[in-house]
Amino acid sequence: MTPYDTHVVGSTAVLELPPRVDSETSLHLEQKLKELMEHHSTILCDFSQNSYISSLGLRVLLGTSKNMRKTGGTIGLCALSPYVQEIFDISGFSKIFQIYATESDALLELNQTKAQQGEG
Repeated sequence: MTPYDTHVVGSTAVLELPPRVDSETSLHLEQKLKELMEHHSTILCDFSQNSYISSLGLRVLLGTSKNMRKTGGTIGLCALSPYVQEIFDISGFSKIFQIYATESDALLELNQTKAQQGEG
């Protein structure tokens, strides 16, 4: 089981993804995202250490996004490598998710949006 480092900045929980999100790590990723959803309405997945995501990993993120939207929450992604960005582009997922170049860019926008909505 892969440990997932998390930290909270403002009203956003930041989840640092492992180097590979595949069949071996996706189940734990799904469990970690569900746990974070119980306590946070905004989650940022940091891909800065990640170089690969499988179709199962994409499914986990898509399911999380759908569940977050049902409850008025938001999930964002940041620091995708060119290869992972290409996977998101080809699959059409880059149109579904808010994708940011850096964690700081993402946090600035996500926390500002929550503050404007009166949640921060």
